Amino acid sequence: MRNRIFPLRDRGLAGCVTIGLLMPGCAFAAAGDDVQAVSAQTVAPAPQPATSSAPLSSTAGDPLRSPYPAEADGQGPKMGPNYMMLRGAEDWRFLRSPKAKRDWASPLKFIPLDGDGDVSLTLNGDQRSSVSLSTRPLLSDTTDRVEVLSRTTIGADLRIGPAVRFYGELASGQIFGKNENKHIPIQKNDLIVQQLFAEVRAPVAGGVARMTVGRQEFFDGPRFIISPRENPNIRVSMNGARLSMDWSRFRFSAFYFEPTEQGTGWLDDRIGNGEKLSGIYSSFLVSGGGPKAKSAVYFDPFYYHFEDDDRTLGRLSGKDRRETYGARLWGHLGPVAFDWTAMKQDGRFDNRTVDAWGVSTNQSVALGKGASAPKLGFHADYASGGGTFDTSGKVNSFNFLYNATVMFSDDNYIGAVNMMGVAPTLVVPVTKKLQLTGETGFYWRPDENDAVYRGNSQVYAGTQNVAGRHVANIARLKANWTLDPHVTLSGFVNYVDAGKVLRRAGYGDNLFVETMVTLRF
Repeated sequence: MRNRIFPLRDRGLAGCVTIGLLMPGCAFAAAGDDVQAVSAQTVAPAPQPATSSAPLSSTAGDPLRSPYPAEADGQGPKMGPNYMMLRGAEDWRFLRSPKAKRDWASPLKFIPLDGDGDVSLTLNGDQRSSVSLSTRPLLSDTTDRVEVLSRTTIGADLRIGPAVRFYGELASGQIFGKNENKHIPIQKNDLIVQQLFAEVRAPVAGGVARMTVGRQEFFDGPRFIISPRENPNIRVSMNGARLSMDWSRFRFSAFYFEPTEQGTGWLDDRIGNGEKLSGIYSSFLVSGGGPKAKSAVYFDPFYYHFEDDDRTLGRLSGKDRRETYGARLWGHLGPVAFDWTAMKQDGRFDNRTVDAWGVSTNQSVALGKGASAPKLGFHADYASGGGTFDTSGKVNSFNFLYNATVMFSDDNYIGAVNMMGVAPTLVVPVTKKLQLTGETGFYWRPDENDAVYRGNSQVYAGTQNVAGRHVANIARLKANWTLDPHVTLSGFVNYVDAGKVLRRAGYGDNLFVETMVTLRF
């Protein structure tokens, strides 16, 4: 009989598939160059020291370039020397200089539309493909899952002088396999207008003002509650307006958004899915941050107002309004990187008072000098729980808004509701092209009367009825190999060791293995 609770104990096939899926990344790891290894997914790294605070692909002489350090300007993380996760945040006008470094894609990155290049067009595209195996999907399904995911995006950025730009992006996502996930819009979407916005910049009070109006991806805040969610095929996009003001040592953004209601067909998306997000995010450069500085420390107070007209959590169902107040202290001091966030939530859920809070800390230290130094660290996280299975009283369950679920696993096992955990991490740059990241997370629930929640905030059914606090241990390994700025191959292994709470509710262990290739221009 096959062991379904402990799938590795009698399954040689799982080990063979693990080796087979990871082998391509290891087989080509011999070469090395000066390209930094990056990937579409991460294993909760602490923020790493920037080589320079100058903006990505900065344009010399641009009077409307943000004067705030690029690593903290609210435009999302870098994905390579000149690439960003949010493709609409890239600026390729540096290619106007004849001295700029070029490659085969450069003719598409800066297309001058007038004599001096003040009006220009940039084209971009991504193709992300992955295949994964789960031996116990959802920690309860006794049938193996083999899943193939594909995401294709193509975008265009029209710039008219330094002040005006228009950006548009189309995306398509497909899913198929054996016993694959449901074909919901975040995985299956024939064609969607992912982004379509206009942006105007102007000098104001010694700084730079930026107004962005339309459909856009948003990554301004701690990823414990704000991210475009890179893991699924189709990311979260927001419809609305964002006003930003940047100075050299302070910036803020005020925004109002309604997320896109995604469809599964051709251009059947629409504005508004019943949720609303608004607020103010600010950032102070406390110390460092100069062009040659080895350290930079930021303090970011923030406020988010969130509404969901029809949310279900546990046995609660109704309108959920959250007022999230918090602050983030983060940066790097020499070899030490850190990212600490504390949040308090008030509001009303199903006409009951909300009293919830969360804390996220991430820290690491480089064990040497230079980019080749290993980094040892850990992240510790807490999200309150309670009240969702009660008929009265306060709701203490935290709402993680749009957080990056890959903080805790690569397959959505744990959500930041009624959760506390700690995870030691180790990042080892094997070569300039290959990087290995390992993590072992230990997770519990703080409120035994509340359930355990997945990364999509769905309940592990029955966990609210069993005793215990230990939820799971999750071991993770990631291999990331960057051939050049346009091609990245990644391998992921997650093993979930179900704790007492999950086992008592009928759940078991799972092995998840994935190989991913990302192409971009």
